[in-house]
Amino acid sequence: MTTGKWVGVAGLAFGLAAGFGGLGCTKTLLLNLTKERTGNITVVFVNDTPYTASFSYGTWDAWDKTPGTVNMQQLRLAARTTSDAGTLPCARNMSIGTPEFIARAIATKADESVTDFDPDAFTEVVNFSSGDEGTGTGGLATEGTAAGIEKLLGAHYSCADQLIFTFVQDPDAPGGFRIDFEVILDKLPNE
Repeated sequence: MTTGKWVGVAGLAFGLAAGFGGLGCTKTLLLNLTKERTGNITVVFVNDTPYTASFSYGTWDAWDKTPGTVNMQQLRLAARTTSDAGTLPCARNMSIGTPEFIARAIATKADESVTDFDPDAFTEVVNFSSGDEGTGTGGLATEGTAAGIEKLLGAHYSCADQLIFTFVQDPDAPGGFRIDFEVILDKLPNE
């Protein structure tokens, strides 16, 4: 009954797409629901701003309403630097901030399992600060924020890909900063 399983998934995706305002999201939903979740992704952050960026990020599965595991990490990235490549378990969602990611992290107590938890970086946005690291303002949004961003497995990346997020100062963006995204494909066999 393999066919029944796929018809059920397609029907679910169609129903969800109709609920979200049309068929434009059907392909994205279907890809996100059916893409294999095996292995890891790597993430790299590039801070092209003159300020320190502080943020929480991670992978999780928005479709899992139990709620499931959130693989959360935090970072303070100095001005004009690039992070080392980090590895995260592949999941249906990869988020930097976002209200849904932060809410799921709280619900699963992921924030309690982060080594050296940084409360200033635990926000729905990326904070940009000109404060010195040793002061109380080192992780606060003294210069502005960038809206959180979410990317979806199947639509934006596959397992084994490298995701690159670049922080850019942008006076036209809400908060004065934006996050650009690119992916380096590392296709798995049979993809």
